Amino acid sequence: MAVASEHRWFSEDGNTLVLMPAAVLILLGLAAMALDAATMFLGERRLVDVTSSIAHDAVAGVDEARFYDPDDGTVELDAAQVGARAQQLLAAQREDRTFEDVACDAPDLDGPRVTITCHATVRPLFAPIWGLADSHRLSVSETAVGVRN
Repeated sequence: MAVASEHRWFSEDGNTLVLMPAAVLILLGLAAMALDAATMFLGERRLVDVTSSIAHDAVAGVDEARFYDPDDGTVELDAAQVGARAQQLLAAQREDRTFEDVACDAPDLDGPRVTITCHATVRPLFAPIWGLADSHRLSVSETAVGVRN
């Protein structure tokens, strides 16, 4: 009988049963981290796209009186027109969990150059459950230059 009880204490027959819940928890944690990272990347990518489109669309806000003047012909941007176009594009953005509180600073105009800085809040899916950050504030700056051919 001593052999049977010794076999029970030194046998490896149940190791998988004990380690499987730990492995499942680790895999679920890694999957949650991957989803949070993807959510953050998506929010950042969307903010870059919006900022870029606003900056490049703002270049179309050219002061036409100076642009078509044969003596002047410089490319100067109209601040009111640039601001109005930026607000139109911002209003068209659909907000969701990956992209909230989108706002842009006033466009910085320097001749034919416009620089736009936009901010947004991104909320991860699982980080708040673990007591980590509820949201991240992102900022992106984009510059576009209008040229006359």
